[in-house]
Amino acid sequence: MKHKPQTLTLSHTLCVVAVSAVAVAVSTFGPSAFGQNQDPPQESAASQKAAASQKKSDLSAADVFSKVGNKLDGVESLSCEIYQTVMLSGQTFHAIGRYVHATGNRMRLEYRIVPMRALKAGDAKILALDNEPEATPADSTMGSLQQICDGSVLWSLWVNGDQKQLTRRNIREIVDAVGELPNYSAAQSLQALGVGGLQTLVGQLQAGMEFGSVMEQESGNQRYFVLSGRWSAQARKDYFGLTDDPAAVLPEYIPDYVRIYIDADALLPRRIEYLKKHPNPEQKQIRPAVVLDFRRINIKPAISGDTFQFKLPDGEPIPEVDLTAQVIANLKQIAAGAAPASDTPDTTTEQKDETPAKSE
Repeated sequence: MKHKPQTLTLSHTLCVVAVSAVAVAVSTFGPSAFGQNQDPPQESAASQKAAASQKKSDLSAADVFSKVGNKLDGVESLSCEIYQTVMLSGQTFHAIGRYVHATGNRMRLEYRIVPMRALKAGDAKILALDNEPEATPADSTMGSLQQICDGSVLWSLWVNGDQKQLTRRNIREIVDAVGELPNYSAAQSLQALGVGGLQTLVGQLQAGMEFGSVMEQESGNQRYFVLSGRWSAQARKDYFGLTDDPAAVLPEYIPDYVRIYIDADALLPRRIEYLKKHPNPEQKQIRPAVVLDFRRINIKPAISGDTFQFKLPDGEPIPEVDLTAQVIANLKQIAAGAAPASDTPDTTTEQKDETPAKSE
């Protein structure tokens, strides 16, 4: 089954490193697939046991975000492996890749998307924090994504069988165009383009969610800060065009909650889970829909000179679509207070001490 290339803006997710799994999932299955009356996999007994063993931290969510932000502020370059697991409508598939980020808005993200398969009873156990990700053959790929920014231009290349889509966005032109807008900043435009790295991801999560008490959890030999939150009223409106009523039921294809695991020693994100309520409102349970893992994070890695240079595979000519003018127009609408569906404005929210219900 083929997936549809996306424009890779923040309207569907919070950052470029999270966009592929959600966007591919929605376009592959379609929103209607999420509404099928299937009993989704719940969190494993091990996950429930780990949650039960958590203890409340003395730190607030704002404290943790501040510590992570300060850590990332001092990082000149970073690389990591990224594993995404999507479990939807009785199916699961994986996106496996590598991410490299450096100062000067330089980044490189490469993914290969593994063909979907039916969910298995043991899939929830595979997602244990101290487990290694599921092994997948290197030649089992149904699609790929490559995003590269040299600090001046952001290229995005989707490959889906014999279908390919190549787009470009001129970062400098965009920043210059929005630089004089009264209600927008260059930093916000870079965030909207997803070239801010892990710091942008963490910042967008903090801005778009309301978090409750921070918990501490041990898994293997590692200690984690665990932050659980739900979409803020502003995010529901701006990201998804939904009512600002926090009690309103979200569409089946939009996660209800997020859970973030922060390495308590390294102060770096280890895992982000997008969670969904049980389709039966009488069942007070949640299940993972998308799991994003960051593994083998390396601070100040050795980076080759051509890491941030985009090259077409094997010199193959692919028509290029320049989205610079469209992005500038969208950002101007955002600054004017009329955000289009294809972009996400910067938001701030007041944090509340409310966490999603644990699985029972």
